[in-house]
Amino acid sequence: MTDVNIATQIILDAYQDRYDMAMLISGDSDLVPPIKAIHENFKQKRVFVVFPPKRHNSSVALVAKGSMMVGRKKLVDSLFDEEVPKKDGFILKKPKEWI
Repeated sequence: MTDVNIATQIILDAYQDRYDMAMLISGDSDLVPPIKAIHENFKQKRVFVVFPPKRHNSSVALVAKGSMMVGRKKLVDSLFDEEVPKKDGFILKKPKEWI
């Protein structure tokens, strides 16, 4: 359901004028129809796609208004710590299978 949720939200956000450019980090071709729908129905909107390592997809790149690859090192360098304290004191913990 993740792709459906992403597609729904990006279309709703376009309709509610919450962005000029949306950046999707995905290589999933299931997102081609919502990207096309946004570009066809919201001419001023732009969907830019960032492909995770080894996930380039030509069909997605063709409908996006720009794309790029992000390297594994950049992703690793951008990870949160294993524990992140919230303002209310609650500690968010990275699942063990992610470590």
